[in-house]
Amino acid sequence: MKRLLIILLVLFTVGSVDAQRKKSSSKKKAKHSSVKKTSKKRRHHRGGGSSSYAEPDPEPEEEFQYVTMGADKRMVFNDPPEGEQKPYVLINDVPYEGNLRDINVNDVLEVSVVKRKSARAMYGAKAAAGAVFIKARHMPNGMASAPVKPVTTLPVKKSFIYNEEVTFGSVSDIAPEKILAIDTLIQPKFVGSKDNDTTLNVTSKVYGKKLYQYKFGTMSKAYKRYIRSRRGKDDGVNYVVSDGTTLIGGNEDDLLALFKLYSADIASVSFTPAKGTRKNRTPATLNIELNQVPAP
Repeated sequence: MKRLLIILLVLFTVGSVDAQRKKSSSKKKAKHSSVKKTSKKRRHHRGGGSSSYAEPDPEPEEEFQYVTMGADKRMVFNDPPEGEQKPYVLINDVPYEGNLRDINVNDVLEVSVVKRKSARAMYGAKAAAGAVFIKARHMPNGMASAPVKPVTTLPVKKSFIYNEEVTFGSVSDIAPEKILAIDTLIQPKFVGSKDNDTTLNVTSKVYGKKLYQYKFGTMSKAYKRYIRSRRGKDDGVNYVVSDGTTLIGGNEDDLLALFKLYSADIASVSFTPAKGTRKNRTPATLNIELNQVPAP
């Protein structure tokens, strides 16, 4: 009887030890497998592999704004930060090397800003920071009234300006029905041009419409929201100018006159949205107040 008990005790002990070993072994395997999966996952994350994440494209660098609109809705000239190259400035076709902020905005009739790429094509490295063309009633103090003749040795570039960008080709290649205005400019000239050479400035109907809408939008947030809500369509909008002129948006005959307001000396604008039902509807109206031109 004692022998039987001893044998049973030995068998029970051996079985218990064996089960404990199996349990311990399975735990180690599970732990090892988990470490392997984590390691693989980390390596995959670091290496990129087939991950769908992509670095965002860098945002395009914005060019410095030499001309902006102040809080009082009047023009403001801005000089670039100290140490950066200045733009090439022409006032009444005469090169100006002073600070933009020293120009009296009350003397300015028109101003145009040419982007860096286009300005460099016209004038070379001296216009690498862009160009500013100003038409003024009076020249700044100390400036001669006669234009300075540029000395150049580079070949003439047969180009023209199309929608404020330098274009290589022929104006005759543009469909006539797309053209709103063609101006012959004494300035700007391309590098290598002769003194009597002129530059053609072509504006399309679509671009001319965008220009005057942009200007009015900077002066009236309500007008800007209205035009955006209609995706650029201003059909039926009344543009009432302080000189007694009323122009209608979407009217082909009024498009050129509206475009000319882009370069006009505007004091302020006020926008009134459309009101009433379809039968008794009052159209949207933008009132445009021009600055008074002082008597000579």
